[in-house]
Amino acid sequence: MSSPTYPDHLLTLDDWVALPDHEQHHIEVCEGVLIASPPPGSRHDHAEMMLAMQLDDQLPDDLCVLGGVEVLVSDNPLTVRVPDVIVVDRSLVDADPDRAPVGEVRLVVEITVPGTARTDRVTKFSEYAEAGVPQYWIVDLDGPPMMAVFALEDGWYRYDGDRIGTTTLKAVGSDVTLALTDLLPAPVDPVEPSPR
Repeated sequence: MSSPTYPDHLLTLDDWVALPDHEQHHIEVCEGVLIASPPPGSRHDHAEMMLAMQLDDQLPDDLCVLGGVEVLVSDNPLTVRVPDVIVVDRSLVDADPDRAPVGEVRLVVEITVPGTARTDRVTKFSEYAEAGVPQYWIVDLDGPPMMAVFALEDGWYRYDGDRIGTTTLKAVGSDVTLALTDLLPAPVDPVEPSPR
């Protein structure tokens, strides 16, 4: 069995592109340092898909909702994030770049899982604000789904409150209604044994 190899220097964009696929890990780069974490799991993946579908159904056709797309936050030092959901202009999707430049991202949504909450609430919060992403939402699935909403104001995020249940808010200038309870799979009723 071979051991994994790790870079012995800060990564460049060329280094990042040359990395092999890591299906067993969620990988990103923060200031040239490779960050690998376990995959977030099916509960998270369901929430990501449901939120993306709700947004996509309500936003205008000139916007695209994407999930799991690389975002180039900075190229020196290299920072590449893979947010759970982003909203970009359709023209960017039509151009089909390898990764989205952060200046083209209109909204970022991160869904926290054990091990990512501090990164989502502190590190990525700062990175996205400094890069000028106009809106940032953080979804917490621990308990009833809750979403913290932030909007960029004077170079930093203004807190616009926590949302639960079904909520209407502005997403990239459009009113959207999100059913946050739908982010988690519906509980399955236990099957009653049939009478014999």
